[in-house]
Parts: sequence; C-alpha cells; structure tokens
Amino acid sequence: MNKLTVLESELLSVFAQKYQALTSHIEKLYVVKRECTGVGQYIFFKYYDEEDILPISEDILSVDKIIITEGIDPGIGFVGNIADFKLHSLELFVYGSDEWDCTFQNFTLKDLKQL
Repeated sequence: MNKLTVLESELLSVFAQKYQALTSHIEKLYVVKRECTGVGQYIFFKYYDEEDILPISEDILSVDKIIITEGIDPGIGFVGNIADFKLHSLELFVYGSDEWDCTFQNFTLKDLKQL
C-alpha cells in the first residue's frame, strides 16, 4: 500500500472543495499504482474498506485549476475518475506538446482563468 503524495493529497483536497462528499473519503484511500505515460500520469486508488461508497453521480471530477511546475508550460491538467461509486483514479496530463517524466520539484495550483 502506497500513501498519497503531497501533490495527490492537494489535488484530492481541491476536488473535495467542489465535491464535498469526497472529503471523508480521502483518508480511506491508498495508491495501488502510479503509471507514467510520457505526457501524463495515472494514479490508481483502492479503498481500505471496499464497502465504502462515494455518493457522487459524476463519472469525472473536474475543477478550473492547473498544476504549475518548472519545465512544463503552461502546466499540467488533472481530473478524477469515478467508477462503481468509488474514486478510481487521478489522471494528470500535460497541456501542449511537452513530454513529462512525472517528476517535479515544486508545484502550485493556479486558476485556469488566470492564465
């Protein structure tokens, strides 16, 4: 079982501001796999208790924010994927044609409207 990184925790907290039902689920998750695609990353989750249900009707969670980090211009987008009433994964993706090896030093979140 892998713990959430600082970035993953921050992204889930941002989603929880919009989708409040997610708030109580963040501590119930652990990372099963992180998969780097070269232009993004998938982070797959499991629940400690598979009986937990996330009462959200959306299949995809989104917010109007972007991850800003050095070397990726303009930044990295992200969405959450829901399957079977559980948070299944986070998907991070590079805007533009930059390749990304899924590493970074620091990050900030910025409103897309401010770009």
